[in-house]
Amino acid sequence: MSKLKRWPKKPKVFYPLILAAGFLLFRLVSHGQVLVAGTWKLEVAGLPSPLTWQLEISQQGESLAVVATSSAGEKTKGHGEIKDTSIYFTLGIKLFRPSVLEFQGKASWAKMSGTVSLSNLFQGTWVAHRQVGSGANGHNSGDDCFQCHDHFLIAGTVFRDQTAREPLAGVPLELISPEGKQVILESSNAAGNFFATSINSGKYLIRVGEVQTRTWHAVPEQGSCNRCHLQGGNGSELRNRLLPSTHTQLPPDNDCRHCHHFPATQAYERLRTEGVLVAIQNQMREPGSRVEIKGKAYSFDPVAQNIISVRPDIFAPGYFSMFDAILAAARQNGIKIDYRFDPDCQTHFIDRIDGVSGNYWYHFSYDAGEGNSTEIKYRRANRWDEALWKPGVWVKVVDGENLEEVKTEYREEILREKSYGPLIPLVKIEINPSSYKGNPPESHRITVSREFRNVQVTSHNWRGTDTPSLYPKPFQTGVVTSLDILLSLQDQGKLDVVTSVFYTYFAQKYIFSYYVVGLGFPGVGLAHASGRQGFIYITENGSFNRLPNQADSKLHMTCDIHVIHAPDFSYWRWAELGNPYYENSEPGALAKLAQSIIEDDEAISRGFNLHEPRVNKDRTIDLSFNLFLASKVRLSLLNSNGQRCTVILDKLISNLGIHQLHYKARELTPGLYSLVMEANNHRQIRHFILP
Repeated sequence: MSKLKRWPKKPKVFYPLILAAGFLLFRLVSHGQVLVAGTWKLEVAGLPSPLTWQLEISQQGESLAVVATSSAGEKTKGHGEIKDTSIYFTLGIKLFRPSVLEFQGKASWAKMSGTVSLSNLFQGTWVAHRQVGSGANGHNSGDDCFQCHDHFLIAGTVFRDQTAREPLAGVPLELISPEGKQVILESSNAAGNFFATSINSGKYLIRVGEVQTRTWHAVPEQGSCNRCHLQGGNGSELRNRLLPSTHTQLPPDNDCRHCHHFPATQAYERLRTEGVLVAIQNQMREPGSRVEIKGKAYSFDPVAQNIISVRPDIFAPGYFSMFDAILAAARQNGIKIDYRFDPDCQTHFIDRIDGVSGNYWYHFSYDAGEGNSTEIKYRRANRWDEALWKPGVWVKVVDGENLEEVKTEYREEILREKSYGPLIPLVKIEINPSSYKGNPPESHRITVSREFRNVQVTSHNWRGTDTPSLYPKPFQTGVVTSLDILLSLQDQGKLDVVTSVFYTYFAQKYIFSYYVVGLGFPGVGLAHASGRQGFIYITENGSFNRLPNQADSKLHMTCDIHVIHAPDFSYWRWAELGNPYYENSEPGALAKLAQSIIEDDEAISRGFNLHEPRVNKDRTIDLSFNLFLASKVRLSLLNSNGQRCTVILDKLISNLGIHQLHYKARELTPGLYSLVMEANNHRQIRHFILP
């Protein structure tokens, strides 16, 4: 590279505008074309008095126009020229008399610095930083900004799509801390570039236009977005995993072992990027909701309505219950509902719909908006005006159920609450996992059973409106949920670990709630969920085997949003979903496992699920079933004529969970057979062909 010639002190090409304040002369050197249009903060040291000015530089080709504003608000103007990597322009300054300052140094798009002299009388230093993150222009779209701009804390380039052909200007950018604090950055410039120079160090989610990261980025260590977000991604032999579109947002520590605990098959270090940063993405659409009244279903969109909850003691502003959704849908569709609040039951009841009296109650499903409408058939016993509405909820108003039984239980519960506060007579935790890879200590698949009597529960406000959190906070401070039962047991020393992870999506379902993934028992050890094994619960009145209104024991409401008062019991237990014989690398095994997990989940209310038998080449059969209720189990094998060949199993089984059997069928003739399981007054059949 040829050496840059020094410019004469007063080149003839400049015609500075002489003001009362005098002149300021700049000379800068940089590698490559420098675009300096924009706003700068200039600081000068070493003169009789320090100077701090704001510079506004306009650029048209090689010509520059400069306006400088002092900290006192005084302005001066100048004109200049930029050639290759050097810049020269003049401004005025008034010290003892109108004087000329000469500036010489280096410049980049974001920073300029060097030495300064004042009429051969004084020597000093100067530095200028670009103040507008977007600037008027930009350069080197997609390059690693940190290579030149080492004072940046975060920087990158935003493109329209993965072709990286079209940078996007004006894209809003935002950082979100684990506490939910938002840091708004300057929008991207004409080259799609963005940067920031003053951010507190820490981990952040990054929102770029319509897209938000699901992993956390350490700033400044991971602040150079373009190092990883390359065209085609940053995949390698190590980084070979891409988060599925419906995968949940990772916890702030980016530790995949919260969920993929044993075996630890997933790791943050193995994740690769899909490609460059894009601001436009096919986001997952929130599932649709609906309300059914008098046999007619109405689509429900709360955005079009100003819904104020009838339970402001429970819900924070902007949130509401399924009962509120029923009232809103009725108003919108001209249906008259007469309802009242019963203080003895601490809930609302509907007396009449369009003038017709009835024992009105409700069914609901959080998953129905995403295709699983089975649960809408289940009877319920929890309060409808305390059940949080979420996208995807289907709510159905029903008539003729055993509402008097529900009311009787509610009255007893509220009397207990008035006397003792949120007190639960019985809390039971049972963990009895089947053997998986031998259940080594690091699997945290322990067997333990505990009963706690008269548990006093206090609110921990994990979803309370005053809690610092980036997650939705639907409840008023002081509201008690089923999650508070475990947290209170931890406060009392009866548990030593309660670990929860917030899921945005789970099993491709819209969740936005906490799941309990770890429970520690003093003197025993830690039980930790992983993959298809984990904790399920029910907190209700009555008993586990007999709920009011013959309600289904599968509530499918996460414990952090299940509002409680002083119910009769809370039962937590270990559950394993899915056929264990699909936990292998055979083609299609993962898809079969996913389907069997769904089947298990839907069979909880039946009390068991018989898995698809697996016939081996040696004519042995691998059998398994999932037991959700202690039952007398009978497992029979029938031939194609319906004749019983043998009874494989016939006994009372109290250990819940997955049971595996290995049956030798070498003496049976080839043909079609049926495997029949009978338990809990239900019957299930699986067919298979024996070669």
